[in-house]
Amino acid sequence: MRGPGIADRLRSLYAGDAESFYTADRRVGLLFGAMSLTATQVSAGTLIGTIGIHYTVGIGFGLIWLGIWAGWLTSMLFVGPQLRAEGGYTVANYLASRFGTGDGHVRAVAAAFIASIYLVYTTAQYVAGGILFRAVFGIGQFVGICLVVALVLSYTVVGGMQFSVYSDVIQVMVLVGGLGLATGAGVLDIGGPTALTDAATDIDPQLLSPAAAPTLTLGLALSFGFGITVAPFELSRVYAMQNPQTVRRAIPIAVLIQAVIAVCVATLGLLARVRFPDLGTPDAAVTELALGLFGPVVGGLLLLAVVAAILSTVDSVLLVTSASVSSDLYAKALPALGVLDASPDDRQLARVGQGATVLAAVVPLAFALFSGWLGELVQRIVALYTSLLAGTLFVPVVGGLHWSAATKRGALGGMVAGFCSVGAWQVLRVWGMANDVTQAVDPVVPGLLCSLVTFVSLSWRAGG
Repeated sequence: MRGPGIADRLRSLYAGDAESFYTADRRVGLLFGAMSLTATQVSAGTLIGTIGIHYTVGIGFGLIWLGIWAGWLTSMLFVGPQLRAEGGYTVANYLASRFGTGDGHVRAVAAAFIASIYLVYTTAQYVAGGILFRAVFGIGQFVGICLVVALVLSYTVVGGMQFSVYSDVIQVMVLVGGLGLATGAGVLDIGGPTALTDAATDIDPQLLSPAAAPTLTLGLALSFGFGITVAPFELSRVYAMQNPQTVRRAIPIAVLIQAVIAVCVATLGLLARVRFPDLGTPDAAVTELALGLFGPVVGGLLLLAVVAAILSTVDSVLLVTSASVSSDLYAKALPALGVLDASPDDRQLARVGQGATVLAAVVPLAFALFSGWLGELVQRIVALYTSLLAGTLFVPVVGGLHWSAATKRGALGGMVAGFCSVGAWQVLRVWGMANDVTQAVDPVVPGLLCSLVTFVSLSWRAGG
């Protein structure tokens, strides 16, 4: 990827060149694009949350990747290249263009939902960062979270998409290198693959069963698969690529990199269970491996891999949230709705974008202090985010791309119905009002069903 340097990127920010800031001038090539897609996909949920669940239920949870890769396949065939061909640089912009009779309503609803949903996802990354810094340095969780915020803001506010992609490439190399080295060293330390599987069988034979925890695995596979198909922070990378063909070729490469990560993550979860069978929380598995089993070099690389996963996710989320607030809401939706008298100039838009980036980083600090409402464990919080994302956006985006009869009313209704259904389902579970069926069914299922029924029925009614 070749593009403007630091001085040019700063000029694009302060001169108000929003499209350049959020798309890196659409110069991202094949390899950088694939690595950036991987970096945004592999979050703290993967490094801390997924290893923790493998620690608890065994290798069977690895089947969740089939759902994720099905989502990538769907995006490659039906979403990513089509959105890149449409132009623009936000999902809300596409929905407004497809369904808008004027920019206001569809754009405002989509942008508001996207910004709100990503507050949940950022919270998961902060909880993971707090766990890491507390375990390694003995500092309070809130202080650790503040360090994560300061670090990611230091380059995201200034550099935009170009700096974010560059950092993604470095972070993926650290991620794959750290995971690979830690996995190899851990398996050798225990005596090889056979010794690892024998030790796991002695603890619990179900740890090696592909059918362990089927309800959990299926629910999260559905949530992650549908969510990744239309995830705005992944699609922000799509908008930055050179052309639709680059998108189609980059996604399979990203999946191959993720396959390596998936094997390492499952192995490390099993290794942690064998070495540390009595952890108080599964989310502590990674830090226990790094501090209690590996030496300073391998352990340090593993911890760097976790930090890389957190940073590569948070910077992407901040850019998406900033674009939703500044470009979609402030610059277009609010003037179209008559809330603002006129569209802001470029400098005003740049200032709002910066402020939105900072705000998107700071607000989840409060959410992180009450993470139990969102699922408590890192991977549970990530799952709630993907359920909200899929329930809100999957049907309107895919339906808008491939069903000519879809209408504005259907899109608005589908987004609202999906978001509210997922939220209500989660409240029932958290407040203990759910029965066995409600607890077993992931919120993405009622969210998608309600969104689909509302989207189709309102579109048909308007068409008739």
